[in-house]
Amino acid sequence: MRLFFVNMHKLWGGQSTVVVLLAGELARRGHEVIVAGLPDSELIKRAAAAGLRTFGDLELRRGLRPASFLRDQRRLRKLWRAFKPDGILTNGSQDTWACAIARRRFCRGAFLVRWRHNSFQIAPHRFNRWLYRKLIDHVVVSSSEIAPILTDSGLVGPERITVFPPTTKLERFLEAKPGGGLRKELNVAPGGFLALSVGRLAPEKGHDTLVRAWRTVADELPAAKLAIAGLGGQYEPLRALVAQLGLGEHVHLIKFRDDIPALYAEADLAVLAPVAGESFGIALLEAYAAGRACVATDVGGVKDLVVNGETGWLVKAGDSAAIARAVLEALRDSAARARMAQAGKARVLAQFTPERLGDTAETLFTRLAAKRAT
Repeated sequence: MRLFFVNMHKLWGGQSTVVVLLAGELARRGHEVIVAGLPDSELIKRAAAAGLRTFGDLELRRGLRPASFLRDQRRLRKLWRAFKPDGILTNGSQDTWACAIARRRFCRGAFLVRWRHNSFQIAPHRFNRWLYRKLIDHVVVSSSEIAPILTDSGLVGPERITVFPPTTKLERFLEAKPGGGLRKELNVAPGGFLALSVGRLAPEKGHDTLVRAWRTVADELPAAKLAIAGLGGQYEPLRALVAQLGLGEHVHLIKFRDDIPALYAEADLAVLAPVAGESFGIALLEAYAAGRACVATDVGGVKDLVVNGETGWLVKAGDSAAIARAVLEALRDSAARARMAQAGKARVLAQFTPERLGDTAETLFTRLAAKRAT
């Protein structure tokens, strides 16, 4: 099959991770895949580094931008007329609208699949009804927890929804060894603790709640430090909050890092505290693969991986006190951390591998292609 994958995000995150991984897995199986996105986006850079064919000439601008939208339509028409895709996989709002309209105008023989990566509600207004009922052939979600958002609103019937088991490239995390630098860089005391939170610095990721929770953690365990790895619009507000709470020696914003496996190997615990929108949490997969237990908040499909009391600590979203209690319990009980880390890794290897995602996607895409051909 000839497949066209597109994503609107410029920064690296969970969506981009699984798009590149799935594209690579299907290319390995002999399918022709183009990964498309914004110029100089991390998606395009990393897809190209993985040996995938890329198209980084789309604008995919937010809001009502007629001129930009029409430029994207022309670029898609030109590319698709040459490539002739059998299927199109979109991953965000802007890229879905752009490709849905372009497919209707220029490429009716291709199926269009929308991958919903988050658990935000979808307004069932007439434009979304038209999009989901008429322009999109199938919707894939990263967790069964997301499906009711689509079915309860009447936008999509259950027969047009498939769960794509999220995954990431696991080898680097399974083989992770401490780099030896982060604990020294952050001046973690001998016998002290280091927790790591990885993700885009966006409001829905709940980093502000996590920072507030760390005020309590630091009061009870002064030798416990938190490193937050990621970039995004919340960097300056978070830096101000850290200063306001007097946590400059305890919470460190370490920006973008490309040595995440080594950082997990140095950490004692992984923490993910989204307050909305999280479909699953690729960072959790990576942490478990690296052998680290996790504290996480109960949003979207996070509970698919973090089973409270079995593979980690799952607490109410937005509750800084609950996060603090879970972190303190986890840091004080090394045996529980080891037990849950082992159970989490086993769950990842049993249910969330690239091979399983590739099998699910290939089966769905083959069925949709055959249906369009009839």
